[in-house]
Amino acid sequence: MTRVLALAIALWLAQPLVAHADTVSPRDYRQRLTDARALVVQARALSGVARDAAVTRARLILIATTAVALPSGELTIGDGALADRITSDSASLDSALVLIDAQLAFAARSESPAIDGARSDAALRDVLRASDQAASSPSMIDAIARALQRFLAGLEGPRVDFGLVWPLLGMLGAAVIFFVVATLGRGLGERVRTEVALREAVGSDRPDPVRHLRAADEALAAGRPREAIHALYLFALTALVAREAIRWDPALTDRELLVRAAAVPHADALRDLVALYERSWFGLRDPGADEARLARTLALRVAG
Repeated sequence: MTRVLALAIALWLAQPLVAHADTVSPRDYRQRLTDARALVVQARALSGVARDAAVTRARLILIATTAVALPSGELTIGDGALADRITSDSASLDSALVLIDAQLAFAARSESPAIDGARSDAALRDVLRASDQAASSPSMIDAIARALQRFLAGLEGPRVDFGLVWPLLGMLGAAVIFFVVATLGRGLGERVRTEVALREAVGSDRPDPVRHLRAADEALAAGRPREAIHALYLFALTALVAREAIRWDPALTDRELLVRAAAVPHADALRDLVALYERSWFGLRDPGADEARLARTLALRVAG
């Protein structure tokens, strides 16, 4: 089968080619480029002797034209450099297709009287030069890696000892974890005791709101706004329970208490007081005296 194919290609190559070193019209020149391109595409799909034969015929067609006859005179054509670049290598064939397409575009404009032969040759040289650079340059990833390598190699100064870096990173991580745990556990015992006191104060048979209001005023006068806001929170809840505006259930959360107290007068003030209490009691920032005074105003509105 291979011998038959080689014989057929040899007979095909023996057919008369276009005249060598002749001057043709722009239309004929475009046709020759089209034929050469078709042979390159055909060679791309072949292999072995068949590919070599198609490449040889394409090169012969390209070098056959020396000039194109234009209304303004003959335009010298030198496709020899393009023909020399075409080999049986697949990358070369792909590059040749790009170059032939570029030359076809130039040839399509050759019929216009405003064509500039020098510009066409210069453009072709630019395309050839760009193709050479693309063929010889590495991939983008390799180029970036080499650039980084050269940059790092040129840096001067002490080298990083990774034997010290990893322990430092471990210590930093441990410090962050300790900070988070300490923040979450801030005043945990005090909060537990306060919640127990809240259940005892509000859940007693006769809750005493005045006692919590007095404790809030004492804390505010002593410069302890956080304790004052907490006492005002207890004052508002015990006042609602004493008026039987709500029924106290120690299992309820603050949000559930707000839902249960939605119908009481000044429910908006109670909602603001609860939000202020949660920020001051469970937050990371200690409240100021102004916030404590605002909490007192809200608590008095809720107590009626």
